Amino acid sequence: MAVKKIGEILVESGLISQAQLDESLKESRGKGQRLGSMLVKKGYATEMDIAQTLSFQLNIPYVEIESSIDLEALKLVPESICKKYLLIPLFRDGKLLHVAMSDPLNLNAIDDLRFSTGLDVKPLVSTLAEVATAINRYHHLNEPIDQLVQSFKRDQYVEVVHEPDYEDLSSFIRKSTTPPIIKMVDSIIIQAFDMRASDIHLEPQETFVKLRFRIDGIMREMMQLPKWVSGPVVSRIKLMGKMDIAERRVSQDGRIKVRLGKKGLDLRVSTLPTQYGETVVMRVLDPKGATLDFEKVGFLKEDAKRVQAMISRPQGVVIVTGPTGSGKTSTLYSMITRVKSDRINIITIEDPIEYELKDVNQVAVNEKTGLTFSYTLRSVLRQDPDVILVGEMRDQETSVIAHQASLTGHLVFSTLHTNDAVSSVTRLKNMGVPGYMIASALNGIIAQRLVRKICEHCKKSYTPGADELELLSTAPPGGKLYKGAGCAKCGGSGYYGRTGIFEVMTVNRAMKKLIAADAPEEDLLDAAVDSGMISLLRDGVRKVLSGMTTIEELSRVVYLQGAEAEAGPSTADAVKHSHAHKCCSKCGHALAEYCPECGKPR
Repeated sequence: MAVKKIGEILVESGLISQAQLDESLKESRGKGQRLGSMLVKKGYATEMDIAQTLSFQLNIPYVEIESSIDLEALKLVPESICKKYLLIPLFRDGKLLHVAMSDPLNLNAIDDLRFSTGLDVKPLVSTLAEVATAINRYHHLNEPIDQLVQSFKRDQYVEVVHEPDYEDLSSFIRKSTTPPIIKMVDSIIIQAFDMRASDIHLEPQETFVKLRFRIDGIMREMMQLPKWVSGPVVSRIKLMGKMDIAERRVSQDGRIKVRLGKKGLDLRVSTLPTQYGETVVMRVLDPKGATLDFEKVGFLKEDAKRVQAMISRPQGVVIVTGPTGSGKTSTLYSMITRVKSDRINIITIEDPIEYELKDVNQVAVNEKTGLTFSYTLRSVLRQDPDVILVGEMRDQETSVIAHQASLTGHLVFSTLHTNDAVSSVTRLKNMGVPGYMIASALNGIIAQRLVRKICEHCKKSYTPGADELELLSTAPPGGKLYKGAGCAKCGGSGYYGRTGIFEVMTVNRAMKKLIAADAPEEDLLDAAVDSGMISLLRDGVRKVLSGMTTIEELSRVVYLQGAEAEAGPSTADAVKHSHAHKCCSKCGHALAEYCPECGKPR
């Protein structure tokens, strides 16, 4: 069988007739094409028919190149030989080189491979199209790619820090550790860190791969990479994150610990199969880079006093609410840092631990092993804590246990996902926490958003138009507002860094009575405004007037036009009434008519 030609094998197997073979041979010789291509072109056979027939008749295994190729083996065979004989090396096993061939009977090809590599050759069967695609794709990995990342800094190397239980994946690592791919992934991570990016996005398109960074909460496209880098780069990232490199049909999650010089970073990795390949998103976390200074979070003077009063109590629940990415964790960490002392025991329960807090016991939940928020919280209560941080109140059990813990003498911090402070009370009730328990335990609720700050290096003043003044509903000091012109420091965006805008609701006696009586949100909002609460919108306007941010940025996170109308008739009246009659016309600060403690009129 080994000396027969491919056409003879196909005829003997009954796949094609002798007449079809003769016709195809005559035309292929005249046009200089391969016999297999001509048979497929004329419709006498498919490439898969030819490959499977050869595999069965010759007892040569059929192989899928994509799942078997070792990038190190590519270096053994020049691209010219691969294209000449339509073959590609898969992997080396000692002195034996496994090679995928569209024509495993080509003895000239096997002899040339033996001569050029000095190894014995074991041919494997694959389709013509798959071999040609692999040659065009993988041989580009040996080309220099410095020009693709020439704008990135490459004066450092990313050192992967493996955990002690990291299993040996040397056979897989070989496939994604070629120097060009390592250099590309390292350059992307270094550039993201230098540009203060919070997320790295690799998004395959039809003809290229889009690289985007999220900087100060806004996506920014960095460059377009060639399509052929998608597979190797994703494989490299998967190996770094201890993910299944062979699984490309389902989403996966992983975590990478790296070190840039003396700086350590945590990367949370997520992959998702899409139409054109796997997208990769890496969340960049600096364990020691969180804003832990309470004074720098962004509270204005009066709000800072109100928050300080909440967290200074020996017991109770303090909730920070807002959408994902609104800075809730950083705010909670700043509060923990503020109350931290050698006299109290602080324990946090997080999913995952985003930042390291010195002298604080931090626990990471693990749903797979049964270490849930509720289970961990019960265990933490037996550890004699004074202050507990629960990463999120996700379910009834966790919420009820947290409120019960506050009633037994603990100060509890946690988060919720609601739009404003008042609606958090309704959310807790909907989750099954009794109204009387909320009223007894709750110290206060802080709703927040993040807005970009104007870049101090290109900040300039301008005179606002009538439309902007209408949105502000008050005149700016000196008739001027500020914006960023764009410079190298801020990447031309006009913004550098972020700060918070807040809605601080203190739960006084009057509000406790309303919560216990299941009063509607409108009544709670009236009582909160009467006790001095400033809405997110008004706090944002104050920061626009102070030159900290811009109207455009505020409108991105808070809906300015029609904000009162959307709140409903009673809520809108309360907001308008409080803004028109209970706020300072100069600074927007609420003028409380009722005592924040007892609720009686002043």
